[in-house]
Amino acid sequence: MIFEEQISRKPDRYPWTQDFIEAMHNGFWTDKEFSFSSDIQDFRVSLTEQEQEIIVRALATIGQLEISVKKFWAKLGDNLPHPSINDMGYVMANTEVIHGDAYERLLEVLGIDDAFDEILELDIIKGRVNYLRKHLHKFHSDNKKQFVYSLILFTLFVENIALFSQFYTISWFGRYKNVLKDTNKQVEYTSREENLHAMIGMKLINVIKKEYPDLFDEELKEKIIHEANEAVKYELQIIEWIVNGYGEEKLNSEILKEFVKNRMNESLKEIGFKKIFDVNKELISKTTWFDEQVLGNNQSDFFHSRPVEYSKKSKSFAVEELF
Repeated sequence: MIFEEQISRKPDRYPWTQDFIEAMHNGFWTDKEFSFSSDIQDFRVSLTEQEQEIIVRALATIGQLEISVKKFWAKLGDNLPHPSINDMGYVMANTEVIHGDAYERLLEVLGIDDAFDEILELDIIKGRVNYLRKHLHKFHSDNKKQFVYSLILFTLFVENIALFSQFYTISWFGRYKNVLKDTNKQVEYTSREENLHAMIGMKLINVIKKEYPDLFDEELKEKIIHEANEAVKYELQIIEWIVNGYGEEKLNSEILKEFVKNRMNESLKEIGFKKIFDVNKELISKTTWFDEQVLGNNQSDFFHSRPVEYSKKSKSFAVEELF
């Protein structure tokens, strides 16, 4: 059972962890791979003032979350005390360190690191930070139920929802404006890893649900649905603030809002909850390029059975192998 401590490394009761670990190892990168030299020129010359503002706000918002929120996975083995799960948590935590360093450096290189401090004073950012830290809040006196609550909130909100409208926005500029090449590549790497982390979190949730079904009672379900609605409310406000009236083919606030709501729906579905948002399928169809291009081109995507590649090297992993 996943909450019961295992001292010996053998037998590995959760061997699927090794597939995830190998996938993360094969995708290893650091911020030193990018010079951002052409990006600096693109930012100063090739973008309008409104587009510059969108890039600044999107990158600062990504950086704020990557740098300040992510300590969860390093403690995974404290709650699920199995050697292989502990190892997986440390590998995940290492990638979060890389993400934090990478976005801190990117903001500095582009000369917009002041924006990072400035956005922290905004009410919508403060509200977002508060909801993203709800996984730390005390929900239940039962430690197992408390951990399940925290794991669901962290997996869905921090890993799978909060950054993806910003990832989409930056990637759109890379694809449709042909600018910010290195920034776009960094976002591509990051978005794939965040997606993989979400897959891991959902796998853990479903394993716990199978072994401890009593933990997933109506009290927990109602709490999760309430928090999911609150999370999306803040994300929609963030989208309005970042996009600020900008409208182009496949990039505007309405498309991004549907994108986020759909991503929340699919996240809930994957852990056995009902979808809670009505979405405009026509607008969602305009976002498929992100799944196909940014999340890769060699493997089945977690949500849509579209191609996804999580490795920079030749080794690939099918979703059915990981699950």
